[in-house]
Amino acid sequence: MQNNLVVQSNELILATYIMTTKEKEVLLACISQIDSRPDAPSISKQTKFTVTVDDMKALFYTPSTAKNIYRDLEQASNRLFEREVTIELPNDEKLRTRFVSGCHFSPNNGEVKLAFAEDILPYLTQLKANFTKYRLLEISELSSIHSIRLYELIVCWLGQYQYSKTYEDLEDFKYVMGVGSKYKQFNDLKKFVIEKAINEINENTNYRVSVEYIKKGRGKGFKGLKLKFHKKILDKIADKNGLTEEKIKAIVDNVQFMRDYNDHPSLSYQGKMDTDTFKREMMLIIQREPESFNRKNKALESYLAPIKQG
Repeated sequence: MQNNLVVQSNELILATYIMTTKEKEVLLACISQIDSRPDAPSISKQTKFTVTVDDMKALFYTPSTAKNIYRDLEQASNRLFEREVTIELPNDEKLRTRFVSGCHFSPNNGEVKLAFAEDILPYLTQLKANFTKYRLLEISELSSIHSIRLYELIVCWLGQYQYSKTYEDLEDFKYVMGVGSKYKQFNDLKKFVIEKAINEINENTNYRVSVEYIKKGRGKGFKGLKLKFHKKILDKIADKNGLTEEKIKAIVDNVQFMRDYNDHPSLSYQGKMDTDTFKREMMLIIQREPESFNRKNKALESYLAPIKQG
């Protein structure tokens, strides 16, 4: 199960909800069993998904925490049915629905069975575009619901070619993160939500995240924040300002880079491509799949140095 893909529409990733870590883990373990491709067999609100105690133990527990697994799964199952999600729709409309139409934990069989709500299925199945995916294993070391939530948002934002996200109002950030009415004091929000999530992501995933806090006008304190993020493989071309568009543009503007990677397999063209189109596509490819630039002595950071003439 650890290699299963979790695939969700971007609308669902960006939706708002409140949930505990264990509830989220059970939900994601079931979502990872869905074949989301357009030609996959359809599923309905009657389709049951099963996750076992052994599955959860292998993914999310250590020997010292596994003693609580039956209690955790029972509590998560009981609460999941009550969890609501609000999804933004076009024309400023909103869809308010549940995640699941039914959920049951059987301690005798050591398993959770659940069925997804009918309104949520279009955001999990038959997905053609505008979706976010990652392997279930990638979030297995994240112990906080806020870490998992921020991780999903970062994967989604990077898929839309964003290097940063700014929230001018901390209340907007709290809303997106599903914090609810907790952490009214900035220092508590910073310690238990923001910095904990960032530290866990930096230590346990393939992504690098940093934060800058936006100060209030003349008063003391902070009113907002700016998150910066990129894949760790791009650390060598990032600086104190994170990964910037200027840095990537400097690489794709390098004549030697154009010569070395004009046959990159992810380029859309067959044959020749004009320079401007090549640069536009390459900027996106570097963000999306930086690991593909792996030719010997042709690492991305090497193109930031001036090319010697002669």
